[in-house]
Amino acid sequence: MGKSYNIDLTEYVPFERVSDEDLQRARIFNKCRMSETGCWLWTGPTNGKGYGVFYIGTKNRHAHRCSYEVFKGPIPDGLHILHRCHTPLCVNPAHLRAGTHQENMEERDALGRRDVRGERIGTSKLTSDQALEIKRSKLGQRALSQKYGIAEGTVWNIRTGKSWSHLNEVATNTQETVDGN
Repeated sequence: MGKSYNIDLTEYVPFERVSDEDLQRARIFNKCRMSETGCWLWTGPTNGKGYGVFYIGTKNRHAHRCSYEVFKGPIPDGLHILHRCHTPLCVNPAHLRAGTHQENMEERDALGRRDVRGERIGTSKLTSDQALEIKRSKLGQRALSQKYGIAEGTVWNIRTGKSWSHLNEVATNTQETVDGN
């Protein structure tokens, strides 16, 4: 038969003593890494805006909000969770604080993050020069989508000004110079 071990079970913490918050803390620790700035950078799933996503049951929530709740307590009604470090992937509770939407917008403006468009958006696959090339190109949507690794609909959105609209005037002025008009 199998070996028998003499283990003193009084040294172990019974499973019943581990709270839901303790389990959530462990899950958060498991999905982040420490940066040089002290941020706990989320390495798990993210949403399209650069924030970590934390699954609880069948719901997904922002990881920084979950971190705040399990380490600091409930989020006061009507308040947002703001990053002191201004790093959306950070879940370090020491870098998080509750604040109003207005405070969040004031911090965004003070940091010059209001006018985020084009390649300054973290999820952008193109540079401004590439978007201008697409606007000016005589190639078809399929050829351009394959050339730049983007959807044909994205090419159409760029050409019609639905996306990268801040380049519309630049593209028009440059095209007039090229055409000699």
